[in-house]
Amino acid sequence: MPNLDRFSQGLPDPQDKPAAQVGTCHYAFCGKPIFNGDRCYESEDGDLYCDDTCFSQWNGKFIIAGTDQLTY
Repeated sequence: MPNLDRFSQGLPDPQDKPAAQVGTCHYAFCGKPIFNGDRCYESEDGDLYCDDTCFSQWNGKFIIAGTDQLTY
């Protein structure tokens, strides 16, 4: 006789599914996939970058440590 208890199996775990990929890093030499929930940078054009290194190399700006200044 089959088990008719609806709580014996439980619901499927939503974390078992792979994370949804929302894009790839737009920097030409990277191309790393960016998944839902990842921290990333977005340019004014809507392009995504996986980290601050790719973003700063793309736009040519560098942050001076300890200040709020940008260099070009």
